[in-house]
Amino acid sequence: GKAFFVAVNGQQQGPFDMGALMQRAQQGQLTRDTLVWAQGMANWTAAGQVSDLAPLFAAAPPPLPPR
Repeated sequence: GKAFFVAVNGQQQGPFDMGALMQRAQQGQLTRDTLVWAQGMANWTAAGQVSDLAPLFAAAPPPLPPR
């Protein structure tokens, strides 16, 4: 499968496979707004906009809307 790099506090971490990404998503370290990159992608992109990562967020509730 694909391996993704993840931007954390301005530092790139990874590469992570889907299993590691799912763990991070469950722990709240990876959100829809987290920037990710994988080979073949032109730019760093919010994880919520990457179709490969959609299953990671299917189980997680969306972020609360601002009050």
